[in-house]
Parts: sequence; structure tokens; C-alpha cells
Amino acid sequence: MNNRVRHLRATVIILLASLGLATMAASQESFPDGPGRDTLLLVCTQCHSLGKMVAAELTAEDWQFIVYDMISRGAPVHQEDIAALTKYLQDNFAIGNK
Repeated sequence: MNNRVRHLRATVIILLASLGLATMAASQESFPDGPGRDTLLLVCTQCHSLGKMVAAELTAEDWQFIVYDMISRGAPVHQEDIAALTKYLQDNFAIGNK
């Protein structure tokens, strides 16, 4: 492979990575600060898109059930983070609080 092709390939890879990081950062900025936010961004996004959480039409009780259901399925939420994560989801994404 000649140098021009390598340079073009590297440029495309860097551009795509930059776009992906910028999109992710913009998405994360739309989530209010507060206890539980970091856990949401670090743990929940391992399997779910941020948009899925925002679009969900769930009650506070639904969010509590989902947090425990996801933990039972292997979501790596530390015991000390469960209450803050649950409250964050309820306060920011439960029906009536959006």
C-alpha cells in the first residue's frame, strides 16, 4: 500500500472517530447533572443507547423495577450506586417528570 492510501485511510479513521466522540459528548450533555448520572452513562450505555432511555415512557415504579431487573441480568451497578441511579432515572425520565 502506498503512502497516499495509508494517509487517506488514517484520515478517514480519525475523522470517523472524532465524529463518534463528538456525537457521544453532545448526547451526554443533554443529561442533567446529578447523583446517578455517571452510573447511567458508564453502566447503562454498555447495552442501551441514550436515546432509548430518554424516549421510554415509564413511571417511577417502572424505573425502579428496571434498575433491579438489569442488575439481576448482570448490569455492573455497585450496591452504593443503586439508589442514586434509580432516583436519577425517576426524577429525569419518568412520565410526568420529563
